[in-house]
Amino acid sequence: MYYSHILFDLDGTLVNSKETILNSFEYALKKMKVSNPKILDIEPLIGPPILKTFQEVYGFSLDDARKGYEFYLEQYVGNGEMFRAKLYDGVEETVRTLYQEGCFLGVATTKNETNARKIINTLNLDIQIDRVYGTYNDGTRSNKKEIITDLLEDNDVQSLEHVLMVGDRHYDIIGAKEVGIDSVGVTYGFGSEDELRQAGATHLITGINELIAIIK
Repeated sequence: MYYSHILFDLDGTLVNSKETILNSFEYALKKMKVSNPKILDIEPLIGPPILKTFQEVYGFSLDDARKGYEFYLEQYVGNGEMFRAKLYDGVEETVRTLYQEGCFLGVATTKNETNARKIINTLNLDIQIDRVYGTYNDGTRSNKKEIITDLLEDNDVQSLEHVLMVGDRHYDIIGAKEVGIDSVGVTYGFGSEDELRQAGATHLITGINELIAIIK
């Protein structure tokens, strides 16, 4: 086996969270009294840190972005929206196969770490909760490179040539390159094949089950 350590992004890679994130963003925008809170295309907003999205896409100040984020979490966490996301076809079986092969499995997401762990805990996946890393509650450690680095260092993973990052957006691919590990871009998620290819993905797959052949 060449790749023995597999790190997954969450949204757009393991779970289809499109509707849950859309509903939470629109809820927050309404609460912030944005004149047109309707989001026509949610996909570009999935992946970047939420605070950054509120500032760069909607022009919020940092303080307003934090208020917007609180409203987002009110819907996403408080009202249980995050638990409505569904696993993509083949994810449960593929993760189980990797686990049975003896792979180290982890999650590196820019989603809030506490929420990411709650989501993983409700899914039937063979991934240890303490290997689910994300953004801290105060909004820090929101960079994919930092998240991947901390996950690997905390688990004393030193042979980077055997580590693989699996994700659906250029953030995942670029973060992997910055750390010095190979990457797999999944084309069924929220990023396009062109986006993943331009970011420099080591591999591209159209279905998560194709990952099994890559790790050998």
